[in-house]
Amino acid sequence: MESIGEVMDKIIDHDKYDAVVDSIMSNEEIQAFIAGNEMQETEIRKSYPKFYEYLHPNKAFDGFTSKLIFHNGYADVVYRETEEAIKAKKTKAAIRKLKAGSLILDETIKDATFDTFKAETAEESSALKFAHDLAEFYKNGGKGNAFMSGPAGSGKSHLSMAILKSYLENGEKTALFVSYSHVVRLIKDSFNNRDSMYTQNNMMSLLTSVDLLVIDDIGSENNSDFSEELLTDVLDGRMSTIITTNLSSGELRGSATKNGRYAIRTASRMFKSIGKKAFNFKDIADKRVMPF
Repeated sequence: MESIGEVMDKIIDHDKYDAVVDSIMSNEEIQAFIAGNEMQETEIRKSYPKFYEYLHPNKAFDGFTSKLIFHNGYADVVYRETEEAIKAKKTKAAIRKLKAGSLILDETIKDATFDTFKAETAEESSALKFAHDLAEFYKNGGKGNAFMSGPAGSGKSHLSMAILKSYLENGEKTALFVSYSHVVRLIKDSFNNRDSMYTQNNMMSLLTSVDLLVIDDIGSENNSDFSEELLTDVLDGRMSTIITTNLSSGELRGSATKNGRYAIRTASRMFKSIGKKAFNFKDIADKRVMPF
């Protein structure tokens, strides 16, 4: 019967094995590790597989840094996830949470990104730049409300969701996108449904606790004392909110001669610390119109 050694001699291609060993031992980092740990010949031979693993990392360890250590008489490799990989995982988790928790009537908005916004005109390019700049503003700690106004289908909701996803790239923030008319209906439905998770208290907690909130399509809800008071309370409880609407600023807050959609008290909270963070999509055609 052949010994294990004899069997292994038949299996192993010694020329290839020797070439691998030569490449390992000619590596300056491996030589420095051996010298630094005063490794003996037997310890070095036992460490060949780990030296090879260290020099030829498996793709399964992408996103990890590797380090050689001397342990129990031979070299070993330990792995630590990189800061970039940790951040990327947090970002993915935050975006999954955003998509799962957002209250949106048009589900396609959940997949919106900057890359999928088709800027085919100068006005659309300006809108895209505004959205990019706004995302950077909030990512860098900026505060205050922002407005996107204009006709339906012009891309306000798309770019608002893209802003939130970009904002979440910091990895430590929270964001939410809600259609305001949907919010009002869900709360009202909860009045006759004790098991609803969308009670007024729960909704208020949800909308005021996230770092950045998009309230989409303000003005489309059936306006009432209840819906307006709710909106006022939400805006009172927040530092930064992105608001989209089909209405102009004049239609929202009125003028000296004409009442607006909302009372002055509510409108003033919408425009809190708005500065230059507003864009009018009035010259952008409805992107949802079919080409016939």
